[in-house]
Amino acid sequence: MFYKHFKGKFYQTVAEALDTTSDEVVVIYRTLYASDYAWFTRPAAEFFGEKELADGMRVRRFEPVEEHQLPNDVQEYLAEHPVRSFL
Repeated sequence: MFYKHFKGKFYQTVAEALDTTSDEVVVIYRTLYASDYAWFTRPAAEFFGEKELADGMRVRRFEPVEEHQLPNDVQEYLAEHPVRSFL
């Protein structure tokens, strides 16, 4: 699945997992732009939750988007950087 962060960048989720330290479900995702790290995690409740902006407005932290809605530069990045195995 693909998502647009409320600040404008695009991400791809690859799995949900259990954080055995906290027993919390986390989302495993990656950036769809050059980054120093390959994988990121965020608690699922936070990933799928809302963020309150400075003006008090509430927005989804990550808004789902279809692959065909991704900008051309993001689609090119995706084609050049396919998801690889964790192992």
